[in-house]
Amino acid sequence: MEVGMIARNQPRPEFTIQIVEAGTAACRLYGPAKTNVADIAKLLGKSPASIYKIFPSKASIWDAIAEDFFESDLCFTAWADGDLASVADRLKDTALGYHRLILNALRNDSQMFKLTVLAAEGDWPSFRNYLKRLHNGVGELIRAGIAAEEFLPTNVDLAAACFCASIGVLLDPRIIGALPSSHYEFSAEELVCYSVSALKGIQPNRRAIPISQRPGQRSP
Repeated sequence: MEVGMIARNQPRPEFTIQIVEAGTAACRLYGPAKTNVADIAKLLGKSPASIYKIFPSKASIWDAIAEDFFESDLCFTAWADGDLASVADRLKDTALGYHRLILNALRNDSQMFKLTVLAAEGDWPSFRNYLKRLHNGVGELIRAGIAAEEFLPTNVDLAAACFCASIGVLLDPRIIGALPSSHYEFSAEELVCYSVSALKGIQPNRRAIPISQRPGQRSP
């Protein structure tokens, strides 16, 4: 499903918010696969045609609903300066915080979680924006860690991209929804600590995992 853009020069911006809110309610009620524009219009007491005046397609409505969910329910705010002992701790807390929010959606808001999976699978703008916010937040913390001499000087954008990629199994709804937590031989905290240690330029102290037991590897 291709995701279109929201129509420009929207005549009633407040109506856009109402559509997203009603769409979220309908998605939670019927699920993203069974919800249609008529369901949203019915909740609003409007006609489907009035919704299409704001959004050019059903795909653009779904992307707007997903964007709102990513921003409101899956956006973790990092601790402010001084709340944690070090920048490294703040980075760990941020990564684990995002992971906890996704797990909470999986367990307690299953229909909206399914929508995030669709957004990830379709590479919707809402999912790309989610990754961009995460990347930017991690980059800010890495930059602060370098300034505080906790992390080695490095290319911040590249380091942020590598860090996010290294903990992707904790942040991507496609992976989280498809695999049981027992699939991995490490905990979320272990993985985050391992990735943070690379920014410090030190070798993490943890037990080695036999190659045959690592994700994606099969025993001979």
